[in-house]
Amino acid sequence: MCHRFRNYCASTGVIALGLTLTFAAASYAGSGKIDACKLVSATAAGRVLGTRVTVKAVDTSAAGSGAASICNYNTGSLHGGFMLLAGRIHYTDAAAEVAYQKQTATLDVPPGMAKPSFADVKGLGEAAYLLKARGSFQLHVLAHGTAIVISMLHDASPKALVQSKRLARIALGNLK
Repeated sequence: MCHRFRNYCASTGVIALGLTLTFAAASYAGSGKIDACKLVSATAAGRVLGTRVTVKAVDTSAAGSGAASICNYNTGSLHGGFMLLAGRIHYTDAAAEVAYQKQTATLDVPPGMAKPSFADVKGLGEAAYLLKARGSFQLHVLAHGTAIVISMLHDASPKALVQSKRLARIALGNLK
């Protein structure tokens, strides 16, 4: 399914609903592709999650050279790790881009599947929001022409939300 982030098309969704976010990110001249696995180390992720974490890059080459980078952070438990997506996108107003993303994300949900809910998140990047669905959630952060998405395959409990925000802050701090 196709979800547009202003000037390009993207596949979006929630992992628990069988939809993964692997959008094609617009490239900026002189600002190469972001390596999602370098934004949060296994050690840092382990400190946040309180357990041992292994890191493995997801091959996004089939999506083309401008595809976002995805890294899988595994704890050995189906519901313990997370995925981190990072890519460059073009927007002029982060708040307007977030509003657009929320609006179009609901249009991409197949008939019969529950629509996700959204909540704005303050204090992360230029704009951020939480996309919640049954059994999973995604934290989306826009910062300086970059989108970071942290996806967790469990409910958005207060503990999980704190963890995802801490992971996003680490990732934002390592953006180059």
